[in-house]
Amino acid sequence: MSKTLDVINDAVRNPKHPFRKPYNHPKKAIKHRYERRKVREYLHLGDWLADEPA
Repeated sequence: MSKTLDVINDAVRNPKHPFRKPYNHPKKAIKHRYERRKVREYLHLGDWLADEPA
């Protein structure tokens, strides 16, 4: 199936994305990796201290 030059130009120059999903898909929650790792470390430390005998 050969494409004409006009069809290729229209596809390349069209600002609209060819698929709908990128616009309809919810964005990932913005939270930095550093913050996630710190929270995980605090939870792990809390579990570790709770398991320690007094």
